[in-house]
Amino acid sequence: MEIIEIIGFSPNSEVSVKLPLFIGSVSAGIPNPVDSEVDAEIDLNEYLVTHPAATFFVRVSGLNLEFSGIADGDLLIVDTSIEPKDGKIVVAILKNHLTIKIYRVIDGEIFLESHNHQFIPLKIEPYMEYTILGTVTKIIHNL
Repeated sequence: MEIIEIIGFSPNSEVSVKLPLFIGSVSAGIPNPVDSEVDAEIDLNEYLVTHPAATFFVRVSGLNLEFSGIADGDLLIVDTSIEPKDGKIVVAILKNHLTIKIYRVIDGEIFLESHNHQFIPLKIEPYMEYTILGTVTKIIHNL
């Protein structure tokens, strides 16, 4: 069962935290010499959030999209100003339940699917009430 926690985003430049950003490359093989010079600073809000007024965060509980790279406990950044496109992950209200699904368009018809193969994609019929709240733009998870 999915449990979805919605977390609001309120951009506030007074609380903005700049973190050090090292421009030099980081080797995944043979180590490079360390350069302790900070090349720049980055504000993660500016990097992660494109449309602040249209953005909210969602913490997900459940494994229905683990094959899409979304794990239990991940934090999703959702942009309400982006129209969903085929193959994008969306947050939707369906049958009065909040859910995270993959938006599909097949022969002009809309489907919502999970990557859990126990469930077939749900075809959105004209009589069904559903709302796409937004499109997931980033996934933040622990390693």
